[in-house]
Amino acid sequence: MFVLSNAWRALMRSKGRTTLTAFITLAVTFGTVAGLAIVQENTTAHTTTYNSQKANMAIRPSAATWKKVSATDSATTKHYMTWSSYTDYASAIQTAGTTLDFTVTGTVPARVSGDLKALDGGSLGSASDDKTGGQLVWRAFWTKDAAKASDLGTFEIVDGKGLSYNNKSANPDTTGALVSEAFAKANNLKVGDTFKVATATSASDTAELKVRGIYKYTSESTVDNPVVAARNRENAIFTSYQTFSKAGLDPQYSNETASGWELPDLNVVFNVTDSATYDSLLKTLKKAKLPAKGYTISSPSLEAYTKSLEPLDTLAARAKTGVIVLLTVGGVLLLALVLLAAWTPKRNDEIGMALVSGVTRGRLGWQFMLEVFFATLPFYVIGLVGGAFAAKPIGAALISGHTTAVTSSLIWQMVWGGLGAILALAILAALRLAFFSAAKLFAADGDWGTVSEIETIEEADDEVAELGKAVTTTTTTSNDDAEAKA
Repeated sequence: MFVLSNAWRALMRSKGRTTLTAFITLAVTFGTVAGLAIVQENTTAHTTTYNSQKANMAIRPSAATWKKVSATDSATTKHYMTWSSYTDYASAIQTAGTTLDFTVTGTVPARVSGDLKALDGGSLGSASDDKTGGQLVWRAFWTKDAAKASDLGTFEIVDGKGLSYNNKSANPDTTGALVSEAFAKANNLKVGDTFKVATATSASDTAELKVRGIYKYTSESTVDNPVVAARNRENAIFTSYQTFSKAGLDPQYSNETASGWELPDLNVVFNVTDSATYDSLLKTLKKAKLPAKGYTISSPSLEAYTKSLEPLDTLAARAKTGVIVLLTVGGVLLLALVLLAAWTPKRNDEIGMALVSGVTRGRLGWQFMLEVFFATLPFYVIGLVGGAFAAKPIGAALISGHTTAVTSSLIWQMVWGGLGAILALAILAALRLAFFSAAKLFAADGDWGTVSEIETIEEADDEVAELGKAVTTTTTTSNDDAEAKA
């Protein structure tokens, strides 16, 4: 009880320093927990979560190859991937004993027909339809997944309904089409209306389509094909692959010599189980000397996921820097405050008087440690609990789509790390007693002198006492003689 009360009184004598120590402990702990939760979420997102992502695989022309493709030169479509090109990849995959399903997107230019008009925009300029294949984009999707992965941008149906992707139907819908909200408004089209478009190769070769639904884009375009990029994406007409094929827009099924605007931009995307399978397939294709020169293999889904992590990456980098700064500055300040509290010369008198009073160095060391514990430990616990509860809403406010919850492993790291740091500070304070010299026992504020000076004073006092005794004895003898004479 003596040690506890003395420790508390010592803290209360320096309320400002005690308050500052408590505040720094609280702030450093709270900030560290919140920051490390963000860093931990970023690490998890790039490892465990990434590995569990559903991956796909696409083989497309490289950026250098796309530069050879022109929106006004039909001959440059020779750089497109064709069905025969994809056969090489499919054969290599099957040879390795892997079976994959796939989805297909086919894209060609198209011309307006009759009263139909295209929206302005794009970079075709005044080039004729014979040179460009038309201002429209006709894109066909094999499955719903292909539609979701469209590089023209994700879209949602605002009127009507989506496409039918029942490829096994005996009577599939071969006229249904989706048009953009802007295109429908410009042409006064409503759900159920019919319209005609002409193929890129001939203005007289038309196909009649029926508006099945009206869409609007919900994301930006990431198109890499210059032929598509040169057109206003609001002019894109979406259909099922059966409709596309019936209109004769995929002649490669029966004619591998198709060329020019007849040739569709085929994008076959293989569905892969996960990132590990994707990596394995890359090794398999590499052994087969694929991809061919001028083409690249990528995973659009994994790339999209990685891109979605960019805001989190930025936040995690800042959080990591912030934690380092916080721990460094906070640690230095706490160290300085502990040294100021325990190692200041002003406490020499307190230590000296305690030792003279019979208090052992061990008890005094424990008192100094308690002073550190009282000023830091409760606020460390508050900061740890507060940071753990606040990390999730802070993360949600700063970056959406990710959970920055504090895990048990992070809590234990903070517990052992924090307790270790506090214990180190407490031991540092207790070492004050180990280095307290006996020469300073009565040297507080320089008023008590050194031990040698005290011994000299004590010897002088002894001499004075002896002299006093002698004087007293002589006086007593003289008095006795006088009385005898009388």
